[in-house]
Amino acid sequence: MEPARELEVLAEADVVVLGGGPAGVCAAAAAARAGASTVIVERNAYFGGMATAANVNIWHQLWCNNFERPVIGGLPREILDRLAAMGAARNYRPDGRGPYTICSESAKLAYDDMALGSGVKPILHAWLAGVAMDGADRVAAAVIETKSGRFALRGTVFVDASGDADLCARAGAPTTVGDADGLCQPPSLCFRVGGIDFARAQEAQVNTRTIQRELFAGTMDYNGGKYPTFLWGAKSVWREDEMMFAGVRVPGVVCSRWDDFTRAEIEGRYQMRWVMSQLKRFPGYEKCHLVDIGAQIGVRETRRILGEHVVEAHELLDGRRPADTIAQGTYPVDIHNPTGPGIRFKYLDGTERAIDGSGEATVSRWDGAADGAPRRETPCYCVPYRALIPQGLSNVLVAGRCVSATHEAAGALRVMINAMSFGEAAGAAGAMAASGCRGAVREVSTDALRARLIGNGVPLLETEARLASVG
Repeated sequence: MEPARELEVLAEADVVVLGGGPAGVCAAAAAARAGASTVIVERNAYFGGMATAANVNIWHQLWCNNFERPVIGGLPREILDRLAAMGAARNYRPDGRGPYTICSESAKLAYDDMALGSGVKPILHAWLAGVAMDGADRVAAAVIETKSGRFALRGTVFVDASGDADLCARAGAPTTVGDADGLCQPPSLCFRVGGIDFARAQEAQVNTRTIQRELFAGTMDYNGGKYPTFLWGAKSVWREDEMMFAGVRVPGVVCSRWDDFTRAEIEGRYQMRWVMSQLKRFPGYEKCHLVDIGAQIGVRETRRILGEHVVEAHELLDGRRPADTIAQGTYPVDIHNPTGPGIRFKYLDGTERAIDGSGEATVSRWDGAADGAPRRETPCYCVPYRALIPQGLSNVLVAGRCVSATHEAAGALRVMINAMSFGEAAGAAGAMAASGCRGAVREVSTDALRARLIGNGVPLLETEARLASVG
């Protein structure tokens, strides 16, 4: 039995953000810039989540797929501009409209500047330990555990940016996990490899696809199994001989569970050891060496809230534009096989690509059109404000990969560039709710919220309701 005790209130704020990943920092910055007193809690020594702790250094593009107009801006654009000013971001296209490779270490500095420069109060090395409720539907305080003990954080509005919907789950809001069978997309361990002679590798036609094919043909020595991953990576921003590899996947785990999370971390490192031992036999990789391992395995999927609206994949792929749209994106529906090798992509243009364990790809149409039919011209997909509102809680919003979506839709929404957009919207809405709605997030005017986001540089398209009224 743990005895009851009184907790010191460490801070009181209009908006309390739990989680300092890309979504959380953007939520906190947006709230603070809107005039709300804001606190952010992060368990690591630095902000950035998977971008910094897990070495995930590829961010999706800000432009629509035909590169004619931006569909993401605001704080995601600002953080990339901050990285570019450090020389720590490289775009894949000469016109700057493609995906980015960033320096994960520099991102720690950029997120510091964004949070502190916006007037956010940071609390690092702190874990969410519980919640105190005011009635059945209102969170009165978040309970955190620190090196100095346990404290309470009072807030008017709370933003759950934990990635795992931790605050919502502890407050009793309904959540769901994985697919219909409870299986989640497997996490991947990212690690940096140096000493690569890319010129020699290119001459020998060695790339991630050929490496994957060879690795899949063998058997892993540490467990006797087949290599389960979809191998990908990105060259370093700084060095000509270094690359980040997402070369590890651990199927069959749910990383919001302590035991699965532990197994994923340790098994991931064993799998990485085997991959490193195999890399040395490829031309150009003979002298390669391990530079760095992500501080944690990169988690793709765990809990998601059941919100006021559950986003479905067909809404995204069809390009629906709800009246309360607060974020847009173009990253495809991306499903890593939860039980083994293989990956499947569904793109906005109507095509689908399935890649098996050997790296071989099969291209088809998900929309039922003939293979040679013209491709769709959907500029982006749209995410409604209602997907950020958990059922059963009146003063809580979520941001990041735990937004309300089906397993398949979450495969598109979960990436960091989208998470930052959700964070900016949640922070702006949280500030509005705290100042004008007594914290009631459902009372926020979505028209006013959209106007604020647009004013802050978020290039939101006209919604279907607006287009119908104009028509």
